[in-house]
Amino acid sequence: MKPVTFNHAIQLAVLRIGVAITILAKIWVEFDQLEMLFSQHGIIQDVLTKPLDISYVISLPKVIDFFGIQNEHLFLSSLYAVFGIGACFLLFGFQTKISAFICLLIHLMVFNGYNLLAFGFDGFLFTLLFYTLIFPVEKVFSLDRLMGRTDPFIAPDQLNFYLRILQIHLCIVYFTAGFSKLGGQEWMNGTAIWKAINQPQFYTGLTPFIKSLASYPWVSAALTWGTLAIELFFPLLIWIRWRKMQAILLLGILLMHVFIGAVMGLQMFAWIMIVFDLSAFGGILFKWSNQLFLAIFDRKSNAYEEEISGLNGCRN
Repeated sequence: MKPVTFNHAIQLAVLRIGVAITILAKIWVEFDQLEMLFSQHGIIQDVLTKPLDISYVISLPKVIDFFGIQNEHLFLSSLYAVFGIGACFLLFGFQTKISAFICLLIHLMVFNGYNLLAFGFDGFLFTLLFYTLIFPVEKVFSLDRLMGRTDPFIAPDQLNFYLRILQIHLCIVYFTAGFSKLGGQEWMNGTAIWKAINQPQFYTGLTPFIKSLASYPWVSAALTWGTLAIELFFPLLIWIRWRKMQAILLLGILLMHVFIGAVMGLQMFAWIMIVFDLSAFGGILFKWSNQLFLAIFDRKSNAYEEEISGLNGCRN
């Protein structure tokens, strides 16, 4: 079977680039507060972290203790500088596997050492970093490919396998999130979104406007039940080979995360989930641009595009 060229695997590029941008944004947010967050004299003291420590996992406090590091400011700043360089290399696809491994290792050390400060965002970033490490993301729109450091071809069945892993994982995430909400009283009576946007930690510039809309009970109920419905039914309906419905479902889930980021202030969580969505099912939306690219630059592959269209995600 003819191998798939890099044009057919744009979702792998979305995964690599999206994860790299996420890490750079994380560094930008945290860099000025590294000592407060991660030093032994920061907001989370040893007396709280040590009882939660697992002996066989690598963590930042263990590294600091093992090497007897005294200047924690210099160490943390240097570590995050390496983190940023690795993310930049990952963004452009240069020494991709090494860069992904370095980023994964640093994120793992921080995540394991300060899990009291970790949120859902950190878990999803770890997951996507792991997929970035094991999937052939260096084969698509990367310097490694342009410099001839990697074989540019991916067999269709292999591409299908990589994307199926992302898709099934994402569907499990959404279904379990939706199913867990079914027992919540606020989700059943349609007030969950109203109560969420009234919590001060979720306040943003758009909150007053959304509050004014959600003050109408039917608006709050529509937002609440709409969120519940899309989380429960997205993992089921996305597999039905009706392209328009797939596109509407994907856009709906993306808009849900835009809402979370813009209205509730959870921008990092919203971004990592958008990256996850587009890495898994983005081919549903990318098909037109991919066909245009092939028509202009790779006419010989046009006929083969139809042969692999059913492999690239769902029927993309």
